[in-house]
Amino acid sequence: MGLDLFSRKLGEGTEHLIILHGLLGSADNWQTLGKRYAEEFTVHLVDARNHGRSPHSTDHSYELMCEDLLEYLDQNEISKAHLLGHSMGGKTVMTFAEKHPERVAKLIVADIAPKAYTPHHGPIFDALLNTNPTSAQSRDEVQNFLETKLGHEPTLVPFLMKGLFRVKEGGYNWRFNVETLAKSLGGVTEEITLSLNTIPTLFIRGRNSNYVSDKELERIEDLYVQLETADIEDAGHWLHAEKPDEFFDITNEFLS
Repeated sequence: MGLDLFSRKLGEGTEHLIILHGLLGSADNWQTLGKRYAEEFTVHLVDARNHGRSPHSTDHSYELMCEDLLEYLDQNEISKAHLLGHSMGGKTVMTFAEKHPERVAKLIVADIAPKAYTPHHGPIFDALLNTNPTSAQSRDEVQNFLETKLGHEPTLVPFLMKGLFRVKEGGYNWRFNVETLAKSLGGVTEEITLSLNTIPTLFIRGRNSNYVSDKELERIEDLYVQLETADIEDAGHWLHAEKPDEFFDITNEFLS
């Protein structure tokens, strides 16, 4: 049985759209786009296990995240839904569509491929593991520490800081489960095994991202019978945040 996931629900459409975020993200990252999708769909912005306001666990894998998603659909009496996943969320929805194709209406995978990736999050987790948010006097104290470890790159540290929250008893803590995610990083970046799939599917890439090469896209074309692809110019891995209008227009047209 899966975990009881936290979600934010928007809209009252007859069709359901489930959105799954990436590693160290949360449902909150998708609220602006979620409100736009909600004009037509009932949108579910879901926190993955060990992220956001969903329960923490000592285990983290795509197998378990699929069990969580199945449990979520059953709890909400959703027989079939559109799934949109970015990065880790993209691998989750691909795995779910492989295991439970009868529960998926359309599939959108944002800037991730089924292949194995070389883990590159080591310095991020080293920095997070070495923060001591429970004794921090301010958010700036935590942010300054991360910047000394990770630099002043304009998006990374602010993105991580979205996961910091004030504890009633004093100090702060991370909403994501740093310890479990750090030890599970190999599983998050591993290859997922897929077979031929007939679900209408959209793969959307940022042209400045190196996550999905042209060669990898050719491999993906052999796996999905009803495949559409799209690229967003001048966007990297965080394509939905960098170019939200273009991302919405492409994905909403596909869903509609």
